[in-house]
Amino acid sequence: MEFVEFFTQMHWSVIALLAACLVLLIIEGVVPGFGFWGISGIVAGIAAVVCEAIFTKSVFNVFFLIFLILVIFTVLFVIFSHSFSKGFLKKTPLVEDKSALPENYGVNQSLQQLVGKEGEVVSICKPVGKAKIDGKIYTVTSVRETIYEGEKIQVVEVENNTIRVEFKGGENE
Repeated sequence: MEFVEFFTQMHWSVIALLAACLVLLIIEGVVPGFGFWGISGIVAGIAAVVCEAIFTKSVFNVFFLIFLILVIFTVLFVIFSHSFSKGFLKKTPLVEDKSALPENYGVNQSLQQLVGKEGEVVSICKPVGKAKIDGKIYTVTSVRETIYEGEKIQVVEVENNTIRVEFKGGENE
């Protein structure tokens, strides 16, 4: 069977499903993520194979159509992989180049107010422990040495919600 003859014997529904498969997969290549468009394209491809099997009842035609769909998948994958690696797809308005989360998401601003304040260790900091600062208990991290219970500390910095403290003095002086 010739290549052209294969397409002339196809039922119109198989051709429509193949066209839908191609269009949906192209849309999936442009829209980021594996979602509705890609799944719909795969389903349309499978439906085209099933319709071909029902209408022609030819094993050769079904396998040839499966081969054709796999070639289409491979060509589109190579094209979109190449386009993405060159940065062409990043320039589309559909692809966001920054996070949807605010820049300071998860940073506790009230902890920043503790910088410079003094407190007392309530459980040994080796290097992580607990300290009472302004009447509240916080989990703190010692910058240099082990700080024992009852010793005075001073908050030197807060980074990524981690309170870093230094030894200031205390009962072992």
